[in-house]
Amino acid sequence: MKPVLCALAVLGLAGCTDKLPSGPAGVAGRLVFSTNRNSGQWDLYVMNPNGTSVGQLDPSLANDLWPNWSPDGNNIVFQSDRIPQAGDSVNYNIFVIHFDGTGLTKITTDLANDIQPAWSPNGAKIAFATDRDSGDYEIYVMDVNGTNPVRLTRMAGEDGQPAWSPDGTKLAFAHASPVDSIPSIYVMNADGSNPINVSPIGGTTDVTPAWSPDGTQIAFASDRSGQLEIWLMNADGTGAPHQLTNGTAPAEFPSWSPTGAEIAYDSDGHIWIMYADGRQTVRVTNKLYADVIPRWRPTP
Repeated sequence: MKPVLCALAVLGLAGCTDKLPSGPAGVAGRLVFSTNRNSGQWDLYVMNPNGTSVGQLDPSLANDLWPNWSPDGNNIVFQSDRIPQAGDSVNYNIFVIHFDGTGLTKITTDLANDIQPAWSPNGAKIAFATDRDSGDYEIYVMDVNGTNPVRLTRMAGEDGQPAWSPDGTKLAFAHASPVDSIPSIYVMNADGSNPINVSPIGGTTDVTPAWSPDGTQIAFASDRSGQLEIWLMNADGTGAPHQLTNGTAPAEFPSWSPTGAEIAYDSDGHIWIMYADGRQTVRVTNKLYADVIPRWRPTP
């Protein structure tokens, strides 16, 4: 799988703390995330925002990554390189599992890598990135059972990391030009038309877009300050983006709480939560392994 649009999971280790997180982490809800705490492969776990009630979903000797909730909060879509049927090729396909770890279903079966799924707000579609077009990653959309795949992006270069606007009319995504392979954030209509670069600063890596629940802002990771940090911009690209984190290690994979008051993200191999204006960053995982890609469960 090409690394251009795969924002790096930060695998550094930090010291442990016994203090139970509070502040922005002391809210209701559940987070799903990927962790390598079992034999080094990536597995999906769920927990409360303060780091309690941690549970594994479906154990396997495979890499399970990029979880994303269904809008009703009952199911999780993700990418995995597991091989549940004889004769399947070893690549990433897209799976769906119930939030309690039951009902695992494989919904793509082609010989390409299908990655980075995102569930539409109306629950009817799943957007994803795939290299089924001659190895060039493009964004597709399909029905939730994996049928009727439709290609959306057709620009030269790599496209991935799709994220739906809350009203379902648009998709934000990362696009890397074939000229310099440096990704920027684009927004297009949900049918793939009218892609617009909303983070056009040249020479900076802008990845992992996440819409605010009201649809007015996009949180994303950018190295424009020297390392990957969480930034915030207007969804239409107007105005100047605002830096939210300023840590000792790179920060990535922002995810908004259902109320829009908090943002979860990962940094230094741990899950963190802060208020949406960047105040009071709180670390909520503290073990000697990597916990990455947090996704906040929608309010049913």
